[in-house]
Amino acid sequence: MSTITINQASKLFNVSRNTIYARIKKGEITKDSNGLVSVQDLIRLFGNKTDKKATEQAISDLLNTTAQPVQSDTIQVNNNEHLLTLQIEQLKAQVEQLEKQLEYVKANEAWLKHQLDQKLIEHKNHEKKGLLGRLSG
Repeated sequence: MSTITINQASKLFNVSRNTIYARIKKGEITKDSNGLVSVQDLIRLFGNKTDKKATEQAISDLLNTTAQPVQSDTIQVNNNEHLLTLQIEQLKAQVEQLEKQLEYVKANEAWLKHQLDQKLIEHKNHEKKGLLGRLSG
C-alpha cells in the first residue's frame, strides 16, 4: 500500500489538512505509525473532486521519487496497475452506494404505495349515507 504525508495529500487532492485529520478521526483514512496516510483511501474519498489525470500523474511522480531505484519501466507499470486497482475499488464502492440508494428508493416507493392504498381504503369507508341508506343497509 502506498502512503504519503498529510501535507502532500492536502496539496494533491486540494483539501485542507483539517479535513484529512477529520477523516482520519472518523476512520475513513488509515494513518500508519509514521504519520503517513494511505493513497488508496485518499483516492476513494477525494478522487472525484480533483482533476483525475493531474492527480494520477502527481501520485505516479511521487511514488517514482520515493521508490527505490529500479527500472523505470517496471515502476511505471506497477504504478499504473496500482492506480487502476484503486480506481476499480473506487468504482465498486460507488456501485455499492448506488445499490443502497436504489434499495432505499424501492422501499420508499413500496411505503408510499401502501400509504396511498390506506388513504383510498379510508376514503371509501367514510361514505355519507342518507336516512334511507342507513335504514336499508
